[in-house]
Amino acid sequence: MATITVLLTQAPYASQQAADGIEFALASTNYGHECQVVFSGKGILQLLANQQPALRKNQLKQARVLPFYDIEPVYVCQASLTALQLTVADLGIDEDDLELLDASALRQLLTQSDHTVTF
Repeated sequence: MATITVLLTQAPYASQQAADGIEFALASTNYGHECQVVFSGKGILQLLANQQPALRKNQLKQARVLPFYDIEPVYVCQASLTALQLTVADLGIDEDDLELLDASALRQLLTQSDHTVTF
């Protein structure tokens, strides 16, 4: 089947797009596709530890189940992490489930993917 890269660029809870992106990734594995998830830009905020949303699903909880759907590692754009003045320690994802990508590695990952979907 096809390799799908889901590029998550939206901050959590401001709109439905962030949640839709993770749900799309999870659903794609049900159809036999290999799925890769990349958190970039404000999308990295979906991974912040200690989230307590009042009216929406907790984005971090959804991101934590990605490995159970064979979506691993979870990719994080290093430049975006730095731009947001965050470190891996600020994220609520186990470091073993996460891989930082520099610009070159991100470009290569996107190039090798059959399809890229951005949320």
